[in-house]
Amino acid sequence: MIITIIGWIILSFLFLGVILYILYSKAKSQKTIEKMAYTDFVTGYSNWRKFELDVRNLLKKASQNDKHAMVIFDIDKFKAINDIYGHKKGNSILKDIADTLDSITHNNETFARVSSDNFNMLLSYDTREDIINVIKKIIINNDFVNLSFGIYEIKDKSLSISAYSDRASLAKLSIKNNRDINFAFFNDELRDKLLLEDKIEKKMEYALENNQFIMYLQPKYNIKSEKFCGSEALVRWQYTEKEFIYPSDFIPIFEKNGFITKIDMYILEQACKEIRTLFDKGISPLPISVNFSRVDFFKKDFITKIVNICDKYKIPYSLIEIEITESSMFGDTDTLFEVSRSLQDIGFILSMDDFGSGYSSVNMLKNIPLNVIKLDRGFFIDDKNIDKNQIVIKSIVSLIKQLGIRVVAEGIETKSQVEMLRKANCDIIQGYYFSKPLPVKEFEKLVYKI
Repeated sequence: MIITIIGWIILSFLFLGVILYILYSKAKSQKTIEKMAYTDFVTGYSNWRKFELDVRNLLKKASQNDKHAMVIFDIDKFKAINDIYGHKKGNSILKDIADTLDSITHNNETFARVSSDNFNMLLSYDTREDIINVIKKIIINNDFVNLSFGIYEIKDKSLSISAYSDRASLAKLSIKNNRDINFAFFNDELRDKLLLEDKIEKKMEYALENNQFIMYLQPKYNIKSEKFCGSEALVRWQYTEKEFIYPSDFIPIFEKNGFITKIDMYILEQACKEIRTLFDKGISPLPISVNFSRVDFFKKDFITKIVNICDKYKIPYSLIEIEITESSMFGDTDTLFEVSRSLQDIGFILSMDDFGSGYSSVNMLKNIPLNVIKLDRGFFIDDKNIDKNQIVIKSIVSLIKQLGIRVVAEGIETKSQVEMLRKANCDIIQGYYFSKPLPVKEFEKLVYKI
């Protein structure tokens, strides 16, 4: 009997031990899983998920008088560092920065590498000078790289952690690649910009469906024949009866969120409609150039869509000029060049805008499939060295024309600029000297006299 009782006691202890071991193993596994889920594999510190949790908890614990700021920063030209020195060196730099952040943050602060070379910090402070001093410490301890910081002083604790980060990011972007300034605070001007961006993104689909985007046409003028010879289609957003949203405000946002592809096709369709209307009135239409984003050229159905729209209105392809900016001609050029050649082979005119705005190489002209090059207005606004400017422009125009490419000078506003271009043997001019961008009906009155 006693042996049986002892046996049961031993079995009970063994059973309890097994249960405790299982619970311990489970807890250990849970900690391992959590560590993997919350740890940045490059730096060994918190990742974005852990950062969000920590920030939320720290702000919840903070008293009403405690002040916190979201600080974000990244490394200028970090991709170049990886390309030149390799990813191992790049990761070492990221680890060094994270070690610096770990050494300067306190218990009521936190940080994380959230992606690539992007870091977020939650800092407590009394004055802005406290934040600036922390930034200076980070810069001094990592002086082998250039860092850009954006700061958002948290006032509304009801916003999401991502919203704080977005505001700090907007501040950072305002000084990005500015060698003289390392940091910027989110302010009312940036707040207004953020509100405008929010309004634009919320209303863009509605605006497209309700024809709020309007095509304007800016004439091109041939100074040799002294006749209008074409136009460029430009988009305007008539938000209300009296309020316009400017392209400089909405185009960059559309480029970023991909909506630009819809706008580009919409304006192409408006251009085709106008050409069809002129044909139906017995008028010979002049070509219209339509701007397309680099994003368009990487869509598999890009050429098909353009062809279908033109065919829908029975428009000769030669009356549509496909215009892309100079800066788009860099990066993955193989696809872009292949699509451009295909469009040329079909019969479309290919044009490069903003030539000379900062990326140009004369050598690249022999490789790019182009029919037209538009010289950037920056060529024509230097009044200090008129003689030298004349030589440069004349040489560039001559070279481009010898390659069988037509030249258009844009942004022309004065008679002296027109005369300089006439001497340089440039044929076509576009700019306020001849006409600003016009609503379609006003354009027809000016160009076609109808």
